[in-house]
Amino acid sequence: MIFNLLLALTLSACGGADNNHANVVIDDGSEITTNDYKYVKSSGDIRIMTYNSFYCKGNNGTPTFSDENTHRFASVIGALAPDVVAIQELDSSCVHRNKRYLLEEISKYTGIDYELFFGSAANFDGGRIGCGLLVKRSMKVDDVKFTPLPGDEPRMLIQAKFPKFTVFATHMDLNPMNRKESAKLINNKAKKSGVPLFLIGDLNDSPTWKPEQSAFPELMQKFKIVSDVSGSLPEQPGVTIDYVLLGHQHAAKIKVTGTHVVRRLSVKGEQLDLSTASDHYPVFADIRLK
Repeated sequence: MIFNLLLALTLSACGGADNNHANVVIDDGSEITTNDYKYVKSSGDIRIMTYNSFYCKGNNGTPTFSDENTHRFASVIGALAPDVVAIQELDSSCVHRNKRYLLEEISKYTGIDYELFFGSAANFDGGRIGCGLLVKRSMKVDDVKFTPLPGDEPRMLIQAKFPKFTVFATHMDLNPMNRKESAKLINNKAKKSGVPLFLIGDLNDSPTWKPEQSAFPELMQKFKIVSDVSGSLPEQPGVTIDYVLLGHQHAAKIKVTGTHVVRRLSVKGEQLDLSTASDHYPVFADIRLK
């Protein structure tokens, strides 16, 4: 089960923003207590998160589509308790994956009352694959729309409108030309938003890449990065492709109170190394409406 990921109390350095008390800390090998890495959200804040599931097959060298791995991934979400979380690499009714509905299984195993929105994007193995959104029912979604995005493998944009802000969630394509076209489409939709707008997800992109390879020159016309960028990929330290972006329009109505790439997490007093739960780390931003 999940606690097979239990770490010793002295861990090797993995750097970045993985402590409750600062956005960026360097692990110096000092003792870790059970009070560390809980990431408790402050009262009045809204936690927005993105987390690529890697199809809940684990990241320990022997990928397995197992209930145990789904529990492990879901427990991370359950412990961080985001109000809104975008999840990428989901499947539904795929023949060789027990015809599971992965988003529903993840939601159930979190122990949180989430509303589910699956962005079914492409045919795969007799079923469908895509991205998804889990939203706490207390958040009261007003409307949800789904818009296909360009992709060598078809992609989907989920647009969830809340009373005081809107979330766009997606998983962009590996092909840079498709990402650029997606960014233009997203920016056009962003113009129409009358409330603060967040774009969250695995964007398969970075503003540090060459302009011909990156969609960020386009995206940054309408959005700014508000999430931790200290590295969201366990196997590529320092590389970030998972983001929470905030639209420039109406940004003054939002205060970002904290953000982390979560590499270690305290679950029921035990310290978990999240590098084996998925091939991505979860990334969240806590925000407050002004």
